Amino acid sequence: MAHIINTSKDLQVNEQRDIISKSWFLTAGETDAHALMPITLVASRSIEIATEHANFLGIGYSDLVEHRLGWVLARMTIEMVRYPEINESYSMSTWIEGYNRFLSDRCYEMTDANGLPLAHIRSVWVAIDMETRTMADLTELERQRFPVSDRPCPVEKCRTPSVAKDALVEKADYTFKYCDIDFNRHVNTIRYLDLVLNQRPLEFYDSNIIRRLEVTFDHECYFGETVELITGPDSRNPAASVTEIHAPGRRAAAVKLTFDSRGEK
Repeated sequence: MAHIINTSKDLQVNEQRDIISKSWFLTAGETDAHALMPITLVASRSIEIATEHANFLGIGYSDLVEHRLGWVLARMTIEMVRYPEINESYSMSTWIEGYNRFLSDRCYEMTDANGLPLAHIRSVWVAIDMETRTMADLTELERQRFPVSDRPCPVEKCRTPSVAKDALVEKADYTFKYCDIDFNRHVNTIRYLDLVLNQRPLEFYDSNIIRRLEVTFDHECYFGETVELITGPDSRNPAASVTEIHAPGRRAAAVKLTFDSRGEK
């Protein structure tokens, strides 16, 4: 078993500093209509623990802001094995799989109290210049701040999702409001996912459960901006659904969802 060098009530970092783990308890107020952990909370927890690992390694917000840099989540793929239930404890571990001068590949595993897998996650984080909001260069940061782990990740790197050409689609509009934005005054990552999931009625989710979620973020959106949501079959897998979020003059994000009927494993 790996030696633990940093331990708090719910946070652990291994001796090589390349893997960090954290535990939570799923409260009633955090669950969805089926008393399960919503996939948006899975995404939120992965961002949370990635932030804590970056802070521990000296590549977090307070460290990068000195260089006018920041991290932006560019892609994320979540593959659910099982959703935690109400009042269940669960843990998540994360590690850097690789990085270059512009981005970092980060992976995660979520497990139950017995150590059995609940979800596997892959993400890509891009460094940006906080003033110009364009891609930045990480080479001025020391390599030792990026301890790369050889821990495998079963989630394959995904291609950018898109709606199949000439497919029958559904369209909807939405104007971003105060609760949609974060401290940077652009739309919060999880709000895009909320918006896409809310396009379907409760009856649909009573019969179907999300088994895999893929999201690509292309451009930021802002308070008061109206976007168009276009939902249709995925261009490479007609069994999956893609919702593209289009802001004026640009595609902001695309979310691909793969469903199972409830009761299927």
